[in-house]
Amino acid sequence: MFTTRRIPRALTLLAAAILLSQCGSSVYYVQPPDWKEEARRDSVIRGFSDVLQGKTIFIDPGHGGDDRKGVGPAQEVCEADVNLRVALALRISLKRAGANVLLTRESDQTVPLESRVQQANTANADIFVSVHHNSADNPFTNYTATFYHAKPGAPGYKPSSHDLARYIQRDLAFVMGNPGSLASFDGTLSDDLIYPGAGFAVLREARMTSVLVECGFFSSAYEEQRLRIEEFNEIQAWGIFRGIAKYLQAGVPALAYDAPTAFAESRPKIDLRVIDRTEIKDESIRAWVNGKEEGFIFNAKTGKITVTTSEDLPQGYHRLAAQVRNRNENSSAPFERFFAVGRPPAVLRSSVDPPVLPPDSGTYSIVTITAVDSTGVPLGDGLPVRFTTSAGMDTTLVTKQGVVRAAIAPGVRSTVSFEASNGPVKTEGAVTTSADALYTRGIVMGAEGKPVIDAAILLPGGKEARTNDNGEYIITGVKTGGMEVTVRAPGYFARREAFNEGRVQDPVILAPVAKGTLHGKTVLLELLSPLALANPSRTDARMIAQLADLLAASGGHVVLLHKAAASKKERQELLALHKSAPLIQAGMQAGTAKIMLKVNGAAASKTLGETLVKTAPGYASLAMLPMLQRMVLKEEEGKMKQVAVYIPMAGSKSYDDRGAQYAASTTAWAVYAALAASEGYKSKGTRSVEVTVTEKGGKTPAAYAVVELNQSLRAISDAKGIAVFRAVSIADDDVRVIDAEKYEINGVKTEVVN
Repeated sequence: MFTTRRIPRALTLLAAAILLSQCGSSVYYVQPPDWKEEARRDSVIRGFSDVLQGKTIFIDPGHGGDDRKGVGPAQEVCEADVNLRVALALRISLKRAGANVLLTRESDQTVPLESRVQQANTANADIFVSVHHNSADNPFTNYTATFYHAKPGAPGYKPSSHDLARYIQRDLAFVMGNPGSLASFDGTLSDDLIYPGAGFAVLREARMTSVLVECGFFSSAYEEQRLRIEEFNEIQAWGIFRGIAKYLQAGVPALAYDAPTAFAESRPKIDLRVIDRTEIKDESIRAWVNGKEEGFIFNAKTGKITVTTSEDLPQGYHRLAAQVRNRNENSSAPFERFFAVGRPPAVLRSSVDPPVLPPDSGTYSIVTITAVDSTGVPLGDGLPVRFTTSAGMDTTLVTKQGVVRAAIAPGVRSTVSFEASNGPVKTEGAVTTSADALYTRGIVMGAEGKPVIDAAILLPGGKEARTNDNGEYIITGVKTGGMEVTVRAPGYFARREAFNEGRVQDPVILAPVAKGTLHGKTVLLELLSPLALANPSRTDARMIAQLADLLAASGGHVVLLHKAAASKKERQELLALHKSAPLIQAGMQAGTAKIMLKVNGAAASKTLGETLVKTAPGYASLAMLPMLQRMVLKEEEGKMKQVAVYIPMAGSKSYDDRGAQYAASTTAWAVYAALAASEGYKSKGTRSVEVTVTEKGGKTPAAYAVVELNQSLRAISDAKGIAVFRAVSIADDDVRVIDAEKYEINGVKTEVVN
């Protein structure tokens, strides 16, 4: 029953009196000819045993237990009881024919709605029948209706359920002597008429052929008197039994999966086999992969169907669905299988940050889903993950490095659950709300207008938050009002920000280092001397380390060949993989550090070399070198072109060991500036920052002190205590000396580069 409005008792009793007076003292119903005599009944059951033998039929007597609101006008019939009597009688006939019969309830007990169909799905039932009786405001309304899920062509529609509904409706309406609903030609109805777009839960969630039967209207005074009679309930069950048996007797095509469960190729050919006692109609065959209809080849002699996909499929699981119809117009039962392409996920792991939110429409949680294979390794890019929530979200996300993220905003809801899946592999969780939850959120953007991914928001005490793919961050469990934080991200100058008192913070705008020209650019660095590998204080080792830091701070991708390659073969593979990337090498030759730049093509190498020649004189350790003009261009390593810079090592006449770090730093800055300029960085309009460093508490210049600009770039002071950041793209001068116990900043001077 789905209409629960009560009929006024005076009206219903009057209607009952009129009907019963017209019909005489007895209630009218007819015993079907094949049901009257037990011997005839047994003969009919035996005649259907060949098609019912071994079939699993799941019967759901509707309502019961706490749900006993459906009562007839004379208060003599409760729908829950009639549903159960019909279901128990139906079980007897089905079991005698050899069927395996299961019920959601066998007594007057409460069964949750979601549990009813879950039981049927778990049992892998062939057929699911939910038994109900209806009601209406009009006491004269009475007919039989059998429902199937959805409309033809709509998602969730199962043709086999519509087929079964026709058979049950015809025989049930006949034995009850009831008409069918005028809303359809044959008395069958889509549940979309009752709940548009959703239908009945027990039919929507059922994975097998399924129907819901509204046998008659207990709100009819006439029908109520018939429904209270046990023999009439048995006749109702007989009509449903005959409908099920005749449906199976007409043949239900069976589909079998005859293909591997995993394919290496991205356009697999998937073999199915169809089995039926009657001929299959070729034009009825249809197949879908992930909901998209695909082509196929059918061999009528063998029953083999080969499905081919029209486009490449990404790695992971994919859903195959198929349908055929035989000459008796019966469709195959719902058929779905999952198959995999490439490495499918073995596990999907989910985490929620934060799991508890304040009940506010401006708050949300980030759900992170990680997909790993059977060895526990993340699956990489391109795996589609379906993400759904109880709040109505239904979307497909694609992994990047094995991870996808989604936002959930419960608002004033107490709980929103979610499920993420790739084929049969799933993970689930929930976000809850609490008025006591502490919550702050914000966004970090680059000055170029792009969200900054994986930026760190550093809080006092060591706690930190990180931004997602949209540049958003969330901080929980901390009162952040008035708190000062530092926001850092590779490729951007860090900023200090003071949080406001609200839950939503003002956007943080980060300035990109070198105007972002080095973001994502790959540079190969290599130490050539074994002594340098063992002694990080050597000039060449220090230069490579400093250059790596500068490039990383500018958003570049640094590959240290001397660490990444364990053999010559691996080195050649890395060079081939990054063949368009410049290669900077540092070695030693006759007591002199030799810095070499290599790029593909003479023109590119010459341009980089000429840029370095122009840039180098601005850096003190190179300006004093007469050998700077001896830069050479020569063939080396096949098509790689080499530019070489020779720098005296510490301990020569040029400088002592105390200046080695300074020489390495300024050389690294010179090479860094040349690389940035070769990528299109224009220094005009930027600022140079000059920092004067002295000994702590005095005016003595601090030579070779490390100074940091905006917690991103580092430079070293010269013998006069001056550290220079040349042509940086930043409007702030947040500078600090690294060893604050020994040194202090005594002055900062900036100027715009012309």
